[in-house]
Parts: sequence; C-alpha cells; structure tokens
Amino acid sequence: MKFITEDDLRILFRREPFTFYDLPAGTRLTPGARQFLVDKKIPISDDPMMVKRNLVKPAEKKEEAPEKELCQDLFLLKKKTLQAQFLEVGLELLSRDVLLAEQVFDLERKLSNLKKEGREEEMGFKPCTGFHEDNMQEPFEDCFEITGFHAQSEKGKEILLLHRLRCSTRELAAEAGSENLNPVINRLSQMICLEYGGKTCQRK
Repeated sequence: MKFITEDDLRILFRREPFTFYDLPAGTRLTPGARQFLVDKKIPISDDPMMVKRNLVKPAEKKEEAPEKELCQDLFLLKKKTLQAQFLEVGLELLSRDVLLAEQVFDLERKLSNLKKEGREEEMGFKPCTGFHEDNMQEPFEDCFEITGFHAQSEKGKEILLLHRLRCSTRELAAEAGSENLNPVINRLSQMICLEYGGKTCQRK
C-alpha cells in the first residue's frame, strides 16, 4: 500500500491548487498529509478517518433533536399540571363539600382559558371585606398563615387542600412572571378565609 505524504500534497497543491482531494485506490494518507488537508479545509474522499467522522455526525444531530422539542411553552405545560391538581382537589372535596368542590372545578375551567399574557378571565367572585373588583387583579400575601392549628380545625382538610392549590398557583405565577394568575390566587385566599371563619373574611 502506498502512503501519500505531506510533501506529495504540497507539491501537488503548488502545481494546481485544489479544493477537494480524491484519495487514489490502494493509497493512504500519512498523519502529516491528513493534517495538511485539514488545515486547508480540503475535503477528502475514501479516507477511513473521514468516513469515521461522517458516521459520527448523524448521532450528534440526533442528540440535538430533543432540544427543539423543548421549545414548547413551559408555562402552558405547567399550567396543565396545575389544572390536574385542581381537578384532583375538586374530586376529593366532592364527598365533603359539594359547593366548595364546584368552586374549585370552576377555577380549573378559568385556568384552562388563561394565557401567560393577555386578558384575564373573570373569576366570578363575591366581594368581601378583603377583596373586591378593584383589587382582585393585584398581588397579595396570604390573608393569614396556615399552621397546624388550622389543620386541626373543623375545616382543616378543606383549608389545607385549598392552601396547597394556592401555593402551587403562586409558584407558577412567580416562575412565569405572570400577573394573570393573581385573581386565581386571591380567589383561593377568599375561599380559605370563608372556610375558616364562616361568613367572615379573615383578611384585615
């Protein structure tokens, strides 16, 4: 087998510059010759090393493919997860408080039409001493801190379920930087207040 050296290629290149090198049958390139062609960015045909590189490229492209799939709107994906949590809580509340469960299901329906940006959905809430039409879109802290004391109260189960939904909704709102979830959070706070204090809103 004949080896093509770097000097052979340099002489050939000086005679007539080329942009592609067709490796003759029964020959191989020396490391120096191959490096010369690489430095000149000249493609090589029938070179075992080049064939190996070409076989690796498709695999590299396959690894890049999943990145395109991640271009979907994460807000919408996480919102669907949140909606599933609302449905789960609503189902659990059905055996305890049908009216409260219906309110949770109603919030889930509002979430399904909610976008990261744009017009907010009407929450259909009744004004109380803490929340009203003018401030329902604004961000608020919890009306009161939920503790073990509330968990052991008569409506402890309902309060904790609603509080968990409020925490998950607030987490998504903070991560997405979206204010459109504020009405949902505030409505949940209102529902928690009413569950704990009956007809009296606990927000001062």
